[in-house]
Amino acid sequence: MTASPENLLAILVMALAAMSAKAGGFLAMRWLGRHRFVAAWLEHAPGAVLISAAIVPIVQTGSAFWIGAMAAAIATRWAGGFTPGLFAAVGAVALARWAGLG
Repeated sequence: MTASPENLLAILVMALAAMSAKAGGFLAMRWLGRHRFVAAWLEHAPGAVLISAAIVPIVQTGSAFWIGAMAAAIATRWAGGFTPGLFAAVGAVALARWAGLG
């Protein structure tokens, strides 16, 4: 397997951008401290990322993703964590597709 120089350069630039964003976040946390707005934002960020990644397949595809979204919401609420909801969503979508739902 070979990689073109353009692809390697793009990967390098993306890595530098990610590292600079992380460093900026660390500097901002040191400067701002644990303000309650920052703490609330950090607490809700994983759920927001999950919703932004999941909303496109939920809206554009069939009922298997709707079932997965409902299973994720129920498992997250019941178990009280992000990981059980994620596993419940993946399992529910797999079972719904196995059962023949779109």
